[in-house]
Amino acid sequence: VGLYSNVPAGGEIRTPQTEWLIEELQSLPKTVPLLVALHHPVYSADDHHSGSTYMKDALEQAAATAGRHPDMVLAGHVHDYQRLTKTMADGTKALYLVTGAGGYHNLHTIMKVNGARMIAPVVFNDRQGDPVTLEAYSDDHHGFLRLEVTPKLITGRYYEVPRPQEPYS
Repeated sequence: VGLYSNVPAGGEIRTPQTEWLIEELQSLPKTVPLLVALHHPVYSADDHHSGSTYMKDALEQAAATAGRHPDMVLAGHVHDYQRLTKTMADGTKALYLVTGAGGYHNLHTIMKVNGARMIAPVVFNDRQGDPVTLEAYSDDHHGFLRLEVTPKLITGRYYEVPRPQEPYS
Protein backbone atom coordinates (compact mmCIF):
# COMPACT_ATOMS: atom_id res chain seq x y z
CA VAL A 1 0.00 0.00 0.00
CA GLY A 2 1.61 3.26 -1.09
CA LEU A 3 0.76 6.61 0.47
CA TYR A 4 1.53 10.07 -0.82
CA SER A 5 2.87 11.85 2.26
CA ASN A 6 5.71 14.03 1.02
CA VAL A 7 4.42 17.48 1.98
CA PRO A 8 4.29 19.44 4.25
CA ALA A 9 7.32 19.00 6.49
CA GLY A 10 6.76 15.92 8.63
CA GLY A 11 4.34 14.45 6.11
CA GLU A 12 0.59 14.46 5.91
CA ILE A 13 -2.23 12.28 4.70
CA ARG A 14 -5.86 13.36 4.82
CA THR A 15 -9.28 12.58 3.37
CA PRO A 16 -9.84 10.72 1.07
CA GLN A 17 -6.43 9.03 1.44
CA THR A 18 -7.00 8.14 5.11
CA GLU A 19 -10.31 6.43 4.30
CA TRP A 20 -8.66 4.56 1.42
CA LEU A 21 -5.85 3.40 3.76
CA ILE A 22 -8.35 2.07 6.29
CA GLU A 23 -10.24 0.23 3.53
CA GLU A 24 -7.00 -1.30 2.26
CA LEU A 25 -5.93 -2.39 5.75
CA GLN A 26 -9.33 -4.02 6.27
CA SER A 27 -9.79 -5.64 2.88
CA LEU A 28 -6.37 -6.99 1.87
CA PRO A 29 -5.96 -10.74 2.51
CA LYS A 30 -4.62 -11.52 5.97
CA THR A 31 -2.78 -14.52 4.49
CA VAL A 32 -0.14 -12.28 2.91
CA PRO A 33 2.16 -9.71 4.53
CA LEU A 34 0.98 -6.12 4.44
CA LEU A 35 3.57 -3.49 3.51
CA VAL A 36 2.96 0.25 3.68
CA ALA A 37 5.27 2.70 1.90
CA LEU A 38 5.38 6.41 2.68
CA HIS A 39 7.85 9.25 2.42
CA HIS A 40 8.37 10.44 6.02
CA PRO A 41 9.39 7.69 8.46
CA VAL A 42 7.28 6.97 11.50
CA TYR A 43 10.42 6.29 13.54
CA SER A 44 14.00 7.43 13.03
CA ALA A 45 17.06 7.56 15.25
CA ASP A 46 18.83 10.18 13.13
CA ASP A 47 20.04 13.47 14.56
CA HIS A 48 18.51 15.65 11.81
CA HIS A 49 14.81 14.81 11.29
CA SER A 50 13.67 12.18 13.79
CA GLY A 51 10.45 10.31 13.12
CA SER A 52 7.22 11.99 12.06
CA THR A 53 4.74 12.05 14.93
CA TYR A 54 2.06 13.09 12.43
CA MET A 55 2.65 10.01 10.26
CA LYS A 56 2.87 7.81 13.35
CA ASP A 57 -0.49 9.07 14.64
CA ALA A 58 -2.15 8.78 11.20
CA LEU A 59 -0.90 5.23 10.64
CA GLU A 60 -1.70 4.08 14.19
CA GLN A 61 -5.22 5.57 14.04
CA ALA A 62 -5.88 3.93 10.66
CA ALA A 63 -4.56 0.58 11.95
CA ALA A 64 -6.71 0.80 15.09
CA THR A 65 -9.82 1.63 13.05
CA ALA A 66 -9.10 -1.16 10.56
CA GLY A 67 -8.10 -3.72 13.17
CA ARG A 68 -4.87 -4.52 11.31
CA HIS A 69 -1.38 -3.09 11.55
CA PRO A 70 1.07 -3.28 8.64
CA ASP A 71 3.73 -5.97 8.94
CA MET A 72 6.32 -3.64 7.44
CA VAL A 73 6.50 0.12 6.95
CA LEU A 74 8.96 1.43 4.34
CA ALA A 75 10.05 5.07 4.25
CA GLY A 76 12.75 7.38 2.94
CA HIS A 77 13.24 11.11 3.63
CA VAL A 78 16.06 10.54 6.15
CA HIS A 79 19.32 10.07 4.25
CA ASP A 80 20.61 6.87 5.82
CA TYR A 81 19.51 3.26 6.39
CA GLN A 82 17.76 2.11 9.56
CA ARG A 83 16.05 -1.14 10.51
CA LEU A 84 13.75 -0.55 13.48
CA THR A 85 11.21 -2.67 15.31
CA LYS A 86 8.40 -1.82 17.67
CA THR A 87 6.76 -4.33 19.95
CA MET A 88 3.01 -4.09 19.51
CA ALA A 89 0.38 -4.54 22.25
CA ASP A 90 -0.16 -8.19 21.22
CA GLY A 91 3.58 -8.95 21.53
CA THR A 92 4.31 -9.08 17.80
CA LYS A 93 7.04 -6.90 16.32
CA ALA A 94 6.33 -4.46 13.53
CA LEU A 95 9.22 -3.70 11.18
CA TYR A 96 10.05 -0.14 10.09
CA LEU A 97 12.67 0.47 7.42
CA VAL A 98 14.21 3.83 6.56
CA THR A 99 15.94 3.58 3.20
CA GLY A 100 16.81 7.11 2.15
CA ALA A 101 20.55 6.82 1.41
CA GLY A 102 20.16 6.52 -2.33
CA GLY A 103 22.28 9.42 -3.47
CA TYR A 104 21.72 12.77 -1.77
CA HIS A 105 25.19 14.06 -0.87
CA ASN A 106 24.39 14.78 2.81
CA LEU A 107 23.95 11.58 4.78
CA HIS A 108 22.18 11.93 8.14
CA THR A 109 23.98 10.49 11.13
CA ILE A 110 22.39 8.48 13.90
CA MET A 111 21.96 10.37 17.17
CA LYS A 112 24.66 9.94 19.77
CA VAL A 113 24.23 8.95 23.40
CA ASN A 114 26.60 10.77 25.78
CA GLY A 115 28.69 11.75 22.75
CA ALA A 116 29.16 8.17 21.52
CA ARG A 117 27.71 6.37 18.48
CA MET A 118 24.84 4.04 19.22
CA ILE A 119 25.68 0.36 19.02
CA ALA A 120 22.76 -1.60 17.58
CA PRO A 121 20.60 -3.19 18.71
CA VAL A 122 19.59 -0.40 21.06
CA VAL A 123 16.25 0.80 22.43
CA PHE A 124 15.43 4.51 22.33
CA ASN A 125 12.25 6.48 22.96
CA ASP A 126 10.54 8.33 20.13
CA ARG A 127 9.25 11.91 20.55
CA GLN A 128 6.12 10.62 22.27
CA GLY A 129 8.05 8.39 24.68
CA ASP A 130 7.34 5.04 23.00
CA PRO A 131 10.24 2.56 23.02
CA VAL A 132 11.59 1.54 19.59
CA THR A 133 14.52 -0.76 18.85
CA LEU A 134 17.16 0.32 16.34
CA GLU A 135 18.21 -3.12 15.08
CA ALA A 136 20.80 -2.02 12.49
CA TYR A 137 21.86 1.09 10.61
CA SER A 138 24.27 2.57 8.11
CA ASP A 139 24.82 6.32 8.27
CA ASP A 140 28.21 6.70 6.61
CA HIS A 141 27.61 5.13 3.16
CA HIS A 142 25.07 5.55 0.42
CA GLY A 143 23.18 2.38 -0.38
CA PHE A 144 19.97 0.69 -1.41
CA LEU A 145 17.55 -1.95 -0.16
CA ARG A 146 16.56 -4.91 -2.28
CA LEU A 147 13.45 -6.84 -1.27
CA GLU A 148 12.91 -10.31 -2.68
CA VAL A 149 9.34 -11.49 -2.34
CA THR A 150 8.19 -15.09 -2.68
CA PRO A 151 4.82 -16.60 -1.76
CA LYS A 152 6.27 -17.62 1.63
CA LEU A 153 9.03 -15.15 2.46
CA ILE A 154 10.20 -11.56 2.15
CA THR A 155 13.97 -11.19 2.26
CA GLY A 156 15.56 -7.79 2.52
CA ARG A 157 19.20 -7.05 1.84
CA TYR A 158 20.77 -3.65 2.25
CA TYR A 159 23.76 -2.90 0.05
CA GLU A 160 26.25 -0.17 0.93
CA VAL A 161 27.84 1.61 -2.01
CA PRO A 162 31.57 2.33 -1.71
CA ARG A 163 32.55 5.96 -1.27
CA PRO A 164 34.71 7.53 -4.01
CA GLN A 165 37.90 6.94 -2.05
CA GLU A 166 37.10 3.23 -1.47
CA PRO A 167 37.72 0.33 -3.88
CA TYR A 168 34.66 -1.12 -5.64
CA SER A 169 35.61 -4.77 -5.23
